[in-house]
Amino acid sequence: MSSTVNQHYLEKVIELAEQMPVVATEDIYDARGNKLLAKGAKVSRVLQEKLILHKLTRPIEASLRVSGGVDAGDVVKTAERLLADNPALAALLAAAPATGPSPVAMLSRLQFGNATTMMLTIAERGGEEALDHAITVAIVAACLAKCLALTPELQQSCVLAGLLHDIGELYVDPAYLVPGRQLLAHEWAHLVVHPRTGQMLIEEHESYAPEVARAVAEHHERLDGSGYPRRLAGAQISPCGQVLAAAEAISALIRSDNALDQADISLKLMTGEHDRRIAGAVSRARQSRRAESYDSWTRGARPDADDGLYRTLVDAAAVAQTLAGSHGLSPSTRELIERIGARLGLLQRAALSSGLNMGLLPEGDGGFDGLLLFEHAIASREIRWRMRELSREIALAPCTIGERALLSPLGALLDPVSPPDAAQAA
Repeated sequence: MSSTVNQHYLEKVIELAEQMPVVATEDIYDARGNKLLAKGAKVSRVLQEKLILHKLTRPIEASLRVSGGVDAGDVVKTAERLLADNPALAALLAAAPATGPSPVAMLSRLQFGNATTMMLTIAERGGEEALDHAITVAIVAACLAKCLALTPELQQSCVLAGLLHDIGELYVDPAYLVPGRQLLAHEWAHLVVHPRTGQMLIEEHESYAPEVARAVAEHHERLDGSGYPRRLAGAQISPCGQVLAAAEAISALIRSDNALDQADISLKLMTGEHDRRIAGAVSRARQSRRAESYDSWTRGARPDADDGLYRTLVDAAAVAQTLAGSHGLSPSTRELIERIGARLGLLQRAALSSGLNMGLLPEGDGGFDGLLLFEHAIASREIRWRMRELSREIALAPCTIGERALLSPLGALLDPVSPPDAAQAA
């Protein structure tokens, strides 16, 4: 990592130092050779300005240690609590092959250096259940790695990568991580690099198997090439990366109502994003919990007008096809339009398979079937999310002013909710 201190990470370190002892493991010097902090000295807010204003001879992550930070024992206790409290997570574990060590046993074997301990402790103390999420991803990754029959060594790497997958977010402006916030394109550009940041941190500060850092870099990639940050596809994504990408997607739902139902529908809806064996494992876990109720989807509920969603997809595909015939486009912009057109075709098929082109038919008593409402809602959410991804991809593309003017209506059609991105329009 650069010797320039990341202000967002440093702020979190300072906040942690106000709760627990954080000390220098060596003398800390700026690039001119001036000592900023002596070995053994405690970090305090007084030091913050000095560290922000100066480049350091060594990354700050390599020079600090927190006393009493998160260790493997803490991780195991949290994992046991999560499995006891979350029936969906326990069902997913039960559906995985029972061969080899359990996910909890694999977690107990982990060892952390000073930098990793600091980051996990910041996550644990920072609220928003960040450490719970990381451990959930590690457990799900262990289950999926067993389903894919990965070697014991790769299973262990999947667990560790699951625990560390989001450490790159510690370097992102917290304002961009607020749940539910619709990010503008220039804001998304800051968030989209966090897998690569996490990879660099692990490679520089730990001596883990190379599969760990690579999986962290790939945890938002998709087999069909629709992921980020590099749009890798198929065999370009490592086995651990494929496992971690699916584990992260499933874990995002695991604490919600009807978690396994949502995960199962999502995986089946967006075919090609993950290994089919993973979808099969989730389906088996869902079958074991068929007592899930959909009553909450029927009480006073009426479907949104998402038969209009399909019409929007058709219109967007038509616009993309027209744009593809435009003259004078750069090769990169033409490739972007063709890729978006192909992706819209997949989304149309997903909408058709979910019946979003027909609306919902009421039951004989005039009410609406809860399961049907549920499946429509999940399909609509998944498709709308991917439409927003395409809109952001358009906004971030390195186009000429003229090309951007051509693409702007397509971006607005794909994501009419988000306000215009002034930074991109300037």
